[in-house]
Amino acid sequence: MANFHILTNNPMVKDKYSEFTKFDQNLTVADIFAHSRDSIHLGANLINHPLAGSIKPNQSPYKSLVLSNQKGELDMTSLKLIEGSIQVLRKFPPLNRKYDESVLEDFQVIDLDLLDSAIDSLPYKYHE
Repeated sequence: MANFHILTNNPMVKDKYSEFTKFDQNLTVADIFAHSRDSIHLGANLINHPLAGSIKPNQSPYKSLVLSNQKGELDMTSLKLIEGSIQVLRKFPPLNRKYDESVLEDFQVIDLDLLDSAIDSLPYKYHE
């Protein structure tokens, strides 16, 4: 049993990591950041960086964040990281583009690849 969960709007992530994924295709990147911030306030730790990769947060419609299941004291590092990411997202105007299916699939693959890398590098305590 994993000691983490994934919050995502990426269907590829849901398919690959279904047993520990909280998936909602209607969430925006801003929603994912806000829900993650709420979890952090409740004691979860943010495990992967919200701005990983070279895609600006307003360019891809997909985001997957890894959070600890264990609830403890407020982790200020996690809080600063998600708050800073929210500020970066707010600096970029929404693009409101309609992407064709092949482009959406590319964004899903990129998000999944970044997530795979984060999960592969998790300390053992998250896989117990």
